[in-house]
Order: sequence, then C-alpha cells, then structure tokens
Amino acid sequence: MNNKEIKTNVLFLAGVTAIMWGLTGIFIHLLHSIHPLIIIMIRLSIALGVITPFFLLSPSNRKKLKLASIQPVAYFLSFLLIGYYLLATIAFQMSSVAEAALFISASPLFILIFRWVKNDTPALIEIVGALISISGISLIVMDKINTSNSISLYNFIGDISAMCAAALTAFYSYTYSNLNKNNTAPETIGISMLTFALGTITLTLIVFSTSISLEFKHIDSKAILPFLGLGILSTAIPTIGFAVASKHLPAIITSTISLFIPIFAGLFAFLILDEILPTMFIPGSILVLGGIAMIVHKNSKAK
Repeated sequence: MNNKEIKTNVLFLAGVTAIMWGLTGIFIHLLHSIHPLIIIMIRLSIALGVITPFFLLSPSNRKKLKLASIQPVAYFLSFLLIGYYLLATIAFQMSSVAEAALFISASPLFILIFRWVKNDTPALIEIVGALISISGISLIVMDKINTSNSISLYNFIGDISAMCAAALTAFYSYTYSNLNKNNTAPETIGISMLTFALGTITLTLIVFSTSISLEFKHIDSKAILPFLGLGILSTAIPTIGFAVASKHLPAIITSTISLFIPIFAGLFAFLILDEILPTMFIPGSILVLGGIAMIVHKNSKAK
C-alpha cells in the first residue's frame, strides 16, 4: 500500500472518528434516566474490554501503557479525562444534544485563558476567533431566554456542565502540550488505556459502595444497545481512530476533527431524536465553530 492510499484510508478513519463521537449524545440521551456515574462506569468498562486485545497483541502498545503507568502525571491526566466523561454525560442528559456538543467543543477558548494566565499572550487572530465564538454562544443563550422567557435550572446545569467539560479537556490539552515540549509527555494511547482501567475500577468502587447501585434493578434491557453503542462506537473505536489519525495526518487536520462533532451531533439529534433547533442556533453555531477554527488553525500552523 503506497503513501497516497494510506493517507486516504487514514482520512476516512478520521471522518469515522468524528461521526462516532457525534453519536455520543444520542446514546447518552437514550440512557437519560440512568445515573451518570453508572453510565460512565459501564461505558469505560466496555471500552476497556474492546481495546484490551489490541494492547495484548501489540508489543508497542504494551510498552506505551507500561511507560504511562509509571508516570504520576499520566494518572493526573487520566482523572481529568474521567471528569470530562462525567461532565459530558451530565450535559447530554440535561441539555439538548446539539447544544451540549457545541459547548463542549469550545475547549480552545479555555486554552487561550490558560495561556493568558501564564503570560503567553494569544495572537490577534486567536483573540478575534475567541470573541467571535463567545458572540455565537451569547447569541444562542439570549435566543433561548427570549424564546422561553427563562432557562430552566435543569437545562442551565446541562449547559454549565458542557462548558466545564470543555474546560477540563482544555486543561488536559494545555498540560499535555507543555509536557510534550519538554519531552516528558506519556503516549496518548497509554493514557487512554489507563483512563479506561482507572475509570472502571474507581467508578465501580463508588457505585457499589453507595445507594447508586440500587438503580441497577431499574435498568431496562432496552438500555443494552445504547450502552454497547456508547462503549464501542463512541469510545473504543474513536479512541483508536484518533490515535492512528494523529500519527499519520498533519495537526491542522486532526485538530479540526472536533469541529465536525457538533455538526454530526446536531444532525443525528434531528434525524433520530426529532430534536428541533432554536431559530438562532445555526447562525450562532457558525460563529462558534468559525471562531474556534481560527484558533485551531493558528495553533496548528504554530506546531
């Protein structure tokens, strides 16, 4: 297989990754009556079961996991991702799928804040991109207020959870980037595997040591397919896909994968859940994603 065929296959894999991540909110929405800790526990345990054979059969992946497991910072990064999974689940349960996905994708805005705190002044195009994105978010929120005269506390918590999830992924990316500059960053695939293992163990202990475990009695058999979809299609497969894409494609391409997630999420929510988008959601989304694209493009060129 020549380089052109490899790049074509990897581009296809990158597209599949964006689509699979775009389905996340659909699966979680179908599990909206189940406690988020149970959802994350089962999601990570399924992903762990699917990915483990790839590690057992790959000496290089086993080595990456071993190296990550002896680095304390890898555990810190793993718990950041576990926190992200939890907050994203709450967001998709309590807010609309399209809106939660859009707000979660706003992590580059928080990276600029972290850089500014560290006296790393963003470039003008990044500042402009941030202002455009913020105006898009404001447009969506104000439209909701004007349409319903108020935002329910339930929906408000979902939106805040989505923004906090974005902040966690931004902090993860910012921390990893600094470690990478110093050549001390663990391999991402090793961190992913560590996240699935730690998340499964930690959340299982929490769930079964509290009254949350009683909810298992009320889980319907209809939840099996959404759980499998969430664990396999929206976690295990895109984790592997993004790792492969990051290895073979330029940073500008892999960075823009996240920009397509809200688009697919909104499309799937409309087609599967009959979710109706507010009047100003599409123009607001264009502003948000356009601003983020400016930030991502500037950072990718710098790399």
